[in-house]
Amino acid sequence: MKKTYIAVCAIALAAILAGCGKGPSSGKVLVTVNGEKITEGDLDFLSQINPRIQSQLASPEGKQRILDNLVEQDLLYQEAVKEGVNRDADVKAKIDLYRRVIIAQSLVEKDMEKAAKKYYDEHQDEFKKLKLSDILVKFATPDQLKAAAKGKETMRSEDAALKLATELKDRIDKGEGFEGVAKEASEDPLTKARGGDLGLVSQDDKRMMARGYGPLLEKAYQMKVGEVAGPIKTQDGYHVITVTRGVEVEPFEEAKMNILFKVRGDSRQELLARLKKDAKIVYAEEAGAKKGAEEGAAGATPPAAEAQPPAAGEQPASGAVKTVPPGSQQIVIPGATKTGEAQATPAAKAPAAKKAEPAKKK
Repeated sequence: MKKTYIAVCAIALAAILAGCGKGPSSGKVLVTVNGEKITEGDLDFLSQINPRIQSQLASPEGKQRILDNLVEQDLLYQEAVKEGVNRDADVKAKIDLYRRVIIAQSLVEKDMEKAAKKYYDEHQDEFKKLKLSDILVKFATPDQLKAAAKGKETMRSEDAALKLATELKDRIDKGEGFEGVAKEASEDPLTKARGGDLGLVSQDDKRMMARGYGPLLEKAYQMKVGEVAGPIKTQDGYHVITVTRGVEVEPFEEAKMNILFKVRGDSRQELLARLKKDAKIVYAEEAGAKKGAEEGAAGATPPAAEAQPPAAGEQPASGAVKTVPPGSQQIVIPGATKTGEAQATPAAKAPAAKKAEPAKKK
């Protein structure tokens, strides 16, 4: 309920920003709120923008919940306008923000649709599909049968499942409708209520493969429309199948939602990469740091030039650094004169000079 309400509020806001109050008001009028109509067209518009609510609209209860939320949203909107809330500066700022987000997202969606159409055109084999229906009869493994016997549960053996599936096929071969038998006897919870309809499937359909239904696909692509085959064994049990529509290329509009789901991430990243490549984007902090670094570099004292050793026999210039042999420690006195030039201290201590002998007495 909460998710539905949030979704409806978001769409209502988008509609207000678009300047029409709601979606395209066409078709049958479902309810009026102080004279404002909510129609089938509004619900269609809502489901186009938010496909996740399509399953809710498919049931009477879900459709009523969404209508109730739209009525509440309309009441709140009308009262807000009456009180002048829509003229508030903060509200206008929020509207402008959401307007930019919606327009930007519309560009992403437009680019995604182009990418989806390109994918569809380049992968036609993937969209060659037939329509398949299935009746499933489950069986238990020997270990499951043993465990069930101890707990006094009733489970069907593989032989019993094969026998029942064969009987169901015989009933269809004798003229009973496949859909009716599937609704009565199939043990596939996903398709039982639909008369066994598995929908459109390709020859290497990933959804079917994930369920371990590869053998059904292999057989189905050898069959004619209306032909019934089985029992066929899979990990789930024994199946009886029929092809209700031959191999055709699935129309783009039917395949579009699945393709969009597949390409949406790459499409958005590629679009942003193109835009960033041609854009000039400057972050304020980075620009300030760069400017500071440049100013610091401009005011820095340039490094002193490296002193060159004097030619043989020459004395070093005043302030220069004497070169010393490797292994000696160099002491530098800037601006030293000849008498105070840099002195080289040998690494190894030199022996002390002998004391001068005293002069002999005459």
